[in-house]
Amino acid sequence: MKVATEALRKEAGVWDHEADETGTIPTKAEGLRLNRIEAGLFQVIFDTYGQVIDQVIARTNEGKKQMTEVANTLRSVADTYEQEEAANVHKLKNIY
Repeated sequence: MKVATEALRKEAGVWDHEADETGTIPTKAEGLRLNRIEAGLFQVIFDTYGQVIDQVIARTNEGKKQMTEVANTLRSVADTYEQEEAANVHKLKNIY
C-alpha cells in the first residue's frame, strides 16, 4: 500500500510541476502582444492576433487550474487509501 500511495504523491508532484510551467505561458503570451504601430502592415489581422493571444492566455490559465486539481485529487486518493488501510488494520487487530 505504501508504494502505491508514494507513487500517487510522486505523480501529484509531476502535475504540480507541469501546472507551474503552464502558469508561465500567459506572461510569455502577453509579451507577444503588439500595438497598432508595431503591427505595421499587418493591420488587417491585428484584432484577430490580439484575440488569439487572449485565447492562449485563457486556455493556459484553465489548464493550470485543471492540472492543479489533478494533483490535489491524486493526493486525496493517496490519503483515502492510507485512511482505509489504517481502519482495516485496526479492525483486523480487534478480531483476535
